[in-house]
Amino acid sequence: MLENFLLSLGIMWQGMLGIFAVILLITFLVIFIQWCEKKLPEKPSKNE
Repeated sequence: MLENFLLSLGIMWQGMLGIFAVILLITFLVIFIQWCEKKLPEKPSKNE
């Protein structure tokens, strides 16, 4: 039973680490997109 418990802990940690990595990836992607928008010169819209 202890082996099953340790195996389940290992699987849970892998899953939590994967979710954490995905959250970090999305966060850095959003920061990068915002940084790119600041660097690009704003174009006047045609509607005005």
